[in-house]
Amino acid sequence: MSRLSEKLGRKFVVTGEIAPPRGSNLAVFKQDLRSFKKIWKKLDAINVVDNPGSMMLMSSLACSIMLKQNNLEPVYQLTCRDRNLFALESDLVAAGAFGIENVLALTGDHPKCYSSEHPNARGVYELDSASLIRLLKNMNNGLDGCGRKLNAKTNFFIGAALAPGTKPIEPEIHKMQRKLLAGARFFQTQAIFEPSVMENFLQKMEKTAGDQRKKIVMSIVPLYSYKMYELLVKIPGVIISEQTALKIKNSENPVEEGVNQASILIDKAKELGVAGVHLMPAGKMKAFIKLFEKI
Repeated sequence: MSRLSEKLGRKFVVTGEIAPPRGSNLAVFKQDLRSFKKIWKKLDAINVVDNPGSMMLMSSLACSIMLKQNNLEPVYQLTCRDRNLFALESDLVAAGAFGIENVLALTGDHPKCYSSEHPNARGVYELDSASLIRLLKNMNNGLDGCGRKLNAKTNFFIGAALAPGTKPIEPEIHKMQRKLLAGARFFQTQAIFEPSVMENFLQKMEKTAGDQRKKIVMSIVPLYSYKMYELLVKIPGVIISEQTALKIKNSENPVEEGVNQASILIDKAKELGVAGVHLMPAGKMKAFIKLFEKI
């Protein structure tokens, strides 16, 4: 049983995130691993992103295996964008063989999204996130996607994504219910910058999907600059108020201000009663470490 699955819903969990390298040089990635080891007592798992924003990085599976080899627990992110059923099954069998249990099932950003480096690449999308969740559940029962027996059952702790800032919010709640029915055990949200976004989502969720707070991990990205704000607000579903942005813009130390804002959001997550927080370094590992001093 994974460390994350043991704690989720029982104690407040904290997950981090690491980006695979853009190339075969592992120097920076290994340096980030050393940084995570320093704060591992305060962490429950580390997400390994899978070509986010349609930007090419090293395989999330390979880097998840490297985390395991360094005695760190990964959350293996897997998108449907780049793989058909055969490839998804093969990668998941490999993940299971290497003892990787936490899997975050994602549809994946379209190759033509605003941040894409490969806009002419062809998205596969044979499965979506809900059908990938069903596949994961089948593999836990010892079956492949066609119902044939595997030579061993997997033990995946199945996660999914959640976008509380989506408008209108009702379709997102419907998608959440689909994922729950398919077998999702936990959710990590899109980055939250305004407490009101999470509060509004939870209130509306409870009316239709019941109280799922103890399955939701709220994602937080410290704002380090006004330029970062300008990039993030282009992402559908990301809501950052002008007041929050101006605090960063007018601060003498924007990085410190961003860390302080993130710290306040962590306290808010605890107040709201969600399962925990997912903290993303956004390329500023030193500031990220400072944030953990405030937890």
